[in-house]
Amino acid sequence: MTFIPDWKIADDGWPVLALAGIVTILTSMIFLPLGCFFLGIMMWLAHGLRLPSRQIKADDQTIYAPAYGVVLDIENDRFPDGLAGDDAAPAKRITIQTRLTDTQLQTSPITGHIVDSLLLPGLFRKWGHDSASWQAARLSNERREIRIRDAYEREIMLVQLGSKTARQLISRLAEGKFVQAGEPIGMARIAGVVDVFVPTGCKLLIETGQHVIAGETAIAHFFRRPSAKRS
Repeated sequence: MTFIPDWKIADDGWPVLALAGIVTILTSMIFLPLGCFFLGIMMWLAHGLRLPSRQIKADDQTIYAPAYGVVLDIENDRFPDGLAGDDAAPAKRITIQTRLTDTQLQTSPITGHIVDSLLLPGLFRKWGHDSASWQAARLSNERREIRIRDAYEREIMLVQLGSKTARQLISRLAEGKFVQAGEPIGMARIAGVVDVFVPTGCKLLIETGQHVIAGETAIAHFFRRPSAKRS
């Protein structure tokens, strides 16, 4: 019996997979062994671009990892300019790098509404191995800022960052769209870097070098639950 993986491809992964399929067919017609090689590449892409089936039990005090990958850096910072309100300006920044072998899908860290989704054009510099090169890439590389507000008026910012491999920063969710924690929110195709900005009072639950799973790994807890939800 032949085993066929039960993979559901993420919507944002289909264009890449379709292109890989066309290349595989054309190369198979010209030179079959090369076509077999590209078939292997296509299967690898299908694995990375799939929509994983997970049981997510989110609560309104927990912030979940928005991407698969390794935690590169955790630093005190400030929210990007898109976040309104001086009292919310200080932040903790968690940087996650998705590898080529990771699932590429990105998910919402909290349950709430999309406030902003802004694409800011830039370069696609390579991320180095030190904080100085990371900061230089943040300033010059293309990025997409996605701000999400929950029912208690608490906000987090997800920033997709371009790189040598991640040249398409995708989030098709319109402003005002309601998303559940762990729900697909976009993709940095492929192997991108993401910064997660959380309020400075949050308790961090992860550490540098840790591998995280989108929508499943808890990365922080809000400091406290407000007394009442937004009406």
